[in-house]
Amino acid sequence: MPNRRHFLTISALYALAGCLGGCQRTSETTLQINTLRGSISPQLLTLFRQNQGQTVSLDLKPLEQLQELFVVLQDAAMKMPETSENFLNRSAAVPDLLTLGHGWYQQAIALGFVQPLSLEELTRWEELGEPWQRFLRRNVQGEIDPQGQLWGQPYRWGTTMLVYRKDKLKNLGWTPTDWADLWRPELQGKISLLNQSREVLGLLLKKQGKSYNETDPEAIANLESDFQTLHRQVKFYSSTHYLQPLNMGDTWIAQGWSQDILPLLQRYRNLGAVIPASGTALWCDLWVQPQRSQTSFETLKTWLDFCWEPAAIQQISRSSHGASPLIYAATNLDPAITDNPLIYLDQNTFRASEIIEMLDPDATAQYQQVWQAVRQG
Repeated sequence: MPNRRHFLTISALYALAGCLGGCQRTSETTLQINTLRGSISPQLLTLFRQNQGQTVSLDLKPLEQLQELFVVLQDAAMKMPETSENFLNRSAAVPDLLTLGHGWYQQAIALGFVQPLSLEELTRWEELGEPWQRFLRRNVQGEIDPQGQLWGQPYRWGTTMLVYRKDKLKNLGWTPTDWADLWRPELQGKISLLNQSREVLGLLLKKQGKSYNETDPEAIANLESDFQTLHRQVKFYSSTHYLQPLNMGDTWIAQGWSQDILPLLQRYRNLGAVIPASGTALWCDLWVQPQRSQTSFETLKTWLDFCWEPAAIQQISRSSHGASPLIYAATNLDPAITDNPLIYLDQNTFRASEIIEMLDPDATAQYQQVWQAVRQG
């Protein structure tokens, strides 16, 4: 996913993180957390500080990319546990918690990079609905298992959505509501799609009422021919540079990720966005504990529990360009949240949406075969 730089937020985040981690040396406990830049707002940290007082402080290190965080997690697996000799060298310490993108979740478990978390002990675990509970439980190979352990706590999620030029489509007399609109003949050469086979073929499956995680794509009628028709509509595929051409008018509509699109909507009033009504792909950021971290769950629980408290649910959904996984269990949410269909999804649309899962090699090869046959043909 592309870089997300927001100077004022980042500056405030660094300042506050430094205060939380450096100014409170009298705190009983300091949690060292590596997180994705922008996924935890300064407002949320302020709220935590007000709630916890001097009991727990945070030493927060924001990184730019999810891939960087996975590398940190990998490196942490090779380090020795923290000892009195390296305690003062915080750069050498294994983080207590780390942000992990959901796409790395299975791999991190299978490689032994993370340790299980006793999330059932959190006060709101029972309120965490689907698809999160099913997604979280995994065996030691990282595979979904209803009897498996819990290896991460989701704290923010978002969607794949469509973003479009209001002015261009106003002239056509309509705005998009679902994936099927991408096949409209007047959009030929005006569309950009993500350069991700599962995202693109997934929207084709959703259009047919199927699952993103269909295990036998070759059995889906017209999947390849449907993709060929859509491919003729597409100007280019990109997962990193799809917003600037849209803003310049080179394209009129783009498939993209909500964490990229939502900030842009605040800056450019000529852009609109929609969550496809038939359902879309969900992504989430999780807290995980590196395998070599020696911090007890009771200590981590202070922060993990806080992330699911009502005030935090509201703040995450208001200031992180994402939503809390407990957003639909919360009461008295700010109307700025509930009135925003890009954050507070229609219930039917949310239930029809899915996290894209890693499939077995045979199914993966089938998807790649369809993807390459059309793209190269």
